[in-house]
Amino acid sequence: MFVRLPEGFSVILRVLTFLIAALTGGTTAAQFPIAGNYGLGAGLGQTSAILPPQGTRVIENGWINYNIQSYVDDSGNDIGAPTSTVNAARLTFRYVFRDVKLLGADYSAGAVFTYRDQVLRPEPGLGQGYHLGDTVVTPIALGWHQRNWHFQASYTFWAPTGEFEAGGTTNTGKGLWSHMLFAGTTWKQDARLPWAATFQARYEKFGRQETTDIRPGDVLSLEFAFGKAVAQGFNLGLLAARSFQVSRQNGTSGGDPAKYEINLIGAEGVWKPKTLPGAQIALRLGKEFDNRNTTEGFAALLSLAYAF
Repeated sequence: MFVRLPEGFSVILRVLTFLIAALTGGTTAAQFPIAGNYGLGAGLGQTSAILPPQGTRVIENGWINYNIQSYVDDSGNDIGAPTSTVNAARLTFRYVFRDVKLLGADYSAGAVFTYRDQVLRPEPGLGQGYHLGDTVVTPIALGWHQRNWHFQASYTFWAPTGEFEAGGTTNTGKGLWSHMLFAGTTWKQDARLPWAATFQARYEKFGRQETTDIRPGDVLSLEFAFGKAVAQGFNLGLLAARSFQVSRQNGTSGGDPAKYEINLIGAEGVWKPKTLPGAQIALRLGKEFDNRNTTEGFAALLSLAYAF
């Protein structure tokens, strides 16, 4: 026989469980490693490794909602900490330079500005307040095209422009620089309603965090997507991704935490209206599962882009 607890009592019980874990040295907020800056799946799509043609300017506005359903320890068990929802907006600018070739590839550069209420994968119990987040800059992206195959490689860094204070409750940045190398390939069928598939790999390395002297472990992210145009200008696809630390965080007070890993599966819908050439509307949904030593939840991204 099961007894249903009143909702208020259930919340109090979860908070007490979290406090007891903190006092007894269990898996607590302080023992979670700092997550990577790149949001797994944020740059994934059926054709996302295809660099646009030379002379193309791209402006994109994206809205991200990440609903944290649990905080899980190194064994994947829910520690019972209070959960929250992360909301963020991003504004992306990208340009593919005309008549510029490097290593036989087209050359592009861009930047992403973010505005958010929390850092991605915050510590349990943090407050909320909208502020400028960390800024993402890609000074070099190279794209190659070989018939049905397309390849892209890039270097990106995160600048700590977001609000950060050690132990602060309204942080929207991580207080550190990070650097990411990216390589990806897309195969796209030559057909009226083509199939397409993309595989991408990202490697992110971090500097030390302001005032804490913590250096997060390096992160490797692998992403895959495939799909098909089901009507002229409308594509549906499936996504899968995995991200994990390949080295441990160091400099954490009280001992460095174990590595984290994230697994995601999801779907994507992309619409390119015929009446507005260059416009694209994309919706991506992703569910995390079997994560370790981090948050676990459900993510949604709505992207509005215009290329001209």
